[in-house]
Amino acid sequence: MFDSHPITFSSRVCFAFGALFGMFAVIFSALTSHLPDSYFSAGGREMARIADNIMGWQAVALIVIAILSRIWRPSIHLDIIGGFLLIGLALFGGAVYYTAFTGQHPPFLPIAPIGGTMMIFGWFYLFLFAVFARK
Repeated sequence: MFDSHPITFSSRVCFAFGALFGMFAVIFSALTSHLPDSYFSAGGREMARIADNIMGWQAVALIVIAILSRIWRPSIHLDIIGGFLLIGLALFGGAVYYTAFTGQHPPFLPIAPIGGTMMIFGWFYLFLFAVFARK
């Protein structure tokens, strides 16, 4: 049933991580809504809610990219777009949740802005792909 059409490794990764991040978005949204305030740093609950929202949208985007890769295959462009969104979300979300719960920024590079910029590039690249791609 699932193997009736060939699927590329990158589209499988996008689909799998889209599903995984979708699950995490639901879990973290529930935690953000129900955990006591003592679990969050000052302003951390609102930061976590923003990250929950972003994670949910990126999850949907990754699944859409996986589906589009079946239409426009093979497409290195969709692989790159998926990579930007996937890595960007991991960096951004990880940093924001870390800060929301600890009150401190991650002790290494400014990974939230780097991740956010990667997601912006991914969405812009998706826009360009939608405008200029040929089936």
